[in-house]
Amino acid sequence: MRYSKNSILFIFLVFSVLPLAISGCGFQKISVQDLLNQPIEKAGNFNRNKKYIKAGITVVYLTGTPYEIGFAHGKLCKDEIINVNKIYWDYYDYLNKQHDGKWLPLSRDLERYIPEEYILEMKGIADGSGIEYDKILFLNNLTTISMHSNCFAFSFRQTDSQIITARQIDISTNSPYSKKMILYIIKPQKGYGFAALLNPGMVSGETGMNENGITVSENNIQIKQTDWDTMPINHLSRFALQYSESIDDVERFLKEQKVYPARLLFVSSKKSASVFEMANREMARINMNDGYLAMANHACTIPSKNITNPSVKRLDLGNNFLKENLEDLNIEKAINLVRTSRITWYWNPTVHNRQSLIFSPTTFNFWIAKPPNSNFKPASHGPYIGFNLLNELYSTGDEANPKAFPAY
Repeated sequence: MRYSKNSILFIFLVFSVLPLAISGCGFQKISVQDLLNQPIEKAGNFNRNKKYIKAGITVVYLTGTPYEIGFAHGKLCKDEIINVNKIYWDYYDYLNKQHDGKWLPLSRDLERYIPEEYILEMKGIADGSGIEYDKILFLNNLTTISMHSNCFAFSFRQTDSQIITARQIDISTNSPYSKKMILYIIKPQKGYGFAALLNPGMVSGETGMNENGITVSENNIQIKQTDWDTMPINHLSRFALQYSESIDDVERFLKEQKVYPARLLFVSSKKSASVFEMANREMARINMNDGYLAMANHACTIPSKNITNPSVKRLDLGNNFLKENLEDLNIEKAINLVRTSRITWYWNPTVHNRQSLIFSPTTFNFWIAKPPNSNFKPASHGPYIGFNLLNELYSTGDEANPKAFPAY
């Protein structure tokens, strides 16, 4: 299926330049201890599922069948799904009135490549939130139809041989998704339990870690999608996160696909890390060497690679830092790297770091940045709040150690 340049431009505008009011110019430094001292706030319950606020971060625990997980997701996050995505519901209504529109038919056509369990989960979200299913499907397929975020990821081996993975999520400061993500702790009926930081209403593995210590993040590759007979990236990354015991499992799953969404997947484990470059009918794997691996928003191996200068500068900065500090790399130094201007996009007035995470696959600890109140400050400038996946999934094991890392 092929779509016009005007249609592609339309979706680009939706994601990158829609005017939204930006408030809160002042920067308030957040006290880590104040956040940690806050009692866990119960924000909702539905059967075995719950919503709570921990150290200022909204967490939603979901378990059951695919439909049950989706229904509870819709019930517990109805307000966020409606409000955060409002601009996309408005554009869905606009597109629905266009007799020659292409994007809604494309979204519906992509459904046939989505695993049945995720269709059931999306239907559950629709029923639980009261939003029609076609809109939830459209929302979940938008990241495949058009994605213009600029993300960064890297892994390194600490002096104690543990793998640490850092993940930066960047997007236009005008986007309604900026700093509005929720931490989902999901124990599915099949596969492995996992944590995923997602936009409300999404069935995705965009950023997460499972109970085998596999981390997955999806990233822009700056290559045009030309073959649409593909599983949407949301559901592909979710499958990799939910069902993988190793990086090789991810590779086997990807090799089963005939067509790929044009994206990068950064995957790490307790032992190593890999980048999977994907675009249409091309796929390649790049493995960690010399104790570190970094990825920016361009492909380095597949034939259709489209390398852009800002992405190259970002990757060069990351690689040089990791190489120069390899002998004594730790989480604190990793956070110093992700707070540099080039990595946060602080030099760019239209794109900022909207979220930042640090994963420790061996300990199952992870730390999520609590974004500063100011929309003009990168999320990574805030404090990092610690979680432990096994603790959140099963109420077993210890809390993250350390409990937090201070703000910039």
